[in-house]
Amino acid sequence: MLKTGINHTAEDYLRAIYRLEEREGNASNAALARELGISAAAVSEMVKKMGEMKLVRYRKYHGTKLTPKGKSIAVGITRKHRLWEVFLIEHLNFAWDQVHELAHQLEHINSEELIDRLDDFLGNPTHDPHGDLIPAKDGTVPQRDLVPLSAMEPGWSGSLRRVSDEHPELLRYAASLGLEIGRKVTVLERINFDGSVRLVSGDKESVVSEKLAASLYAQINVDDKLDERKQPG
Repeated sequence: MLKTGINHTAEDYLRAIYRLEEREGNASNAALARELGISAAAVSEMVKKMGEMKLVRYRKYHGTKLTPKGKSIAVGITRKHRLWEVFLIEHLNFAWDQVHELAHQLEHINSEELIDRLDDFLGNPTHDPHGDLIPAKDGTVPQRDLVPLSAMEPGWSGSLRRVSDEHPELLRYAASLGLEIGRKVTVLERINFDGSVRLVSGDKESVVSEKLAASLYAQINVDDKLDERKQPG
């Protein structure tokens, strides 16, 4: 048991719910089961237990939400996870598709002093190598407006700011196309047949699948977003 009074399994649930709330606004049992790779029945049982611990609130048809107590713990775990990812890549030379599972193991180390020293050692980074924001020590998380490439209109351009780290093979493929954090991308065409997206980054044109396009997030150039002439119809 940890000082928080919960075990590693409960921590994993809290962080998974937090990630789903970041992406989708809530966490259904089905989405949690996919996120954690377990059965929906196991999720239902654990969510009930966590509700009794005042870590989450569950509403039928609305999914699971973190309580203030649950969110505080989840944000702390997320902070540790993302700082460890920065350390593993910048100082141990791991590739960005290798660090998620290692950081998952390290995030359960329960030493606030260690994490504070790690944060200072790394220069207080604001985001991890995949572009996910790192919560501050006080739990605050900066807000930003990112759009998945799958939702960008032809003619829109922006800078890549986040790549989903759920699938290592997806990260490897994105890197092979040069689609890394900070790169400018312009959407040329959204292909209705299969949802794929034709885009250009630098001098390289690519067609990416709907799944990859939905996993790449850009900060849109304001002029493009406001220019209705660039939107079809």
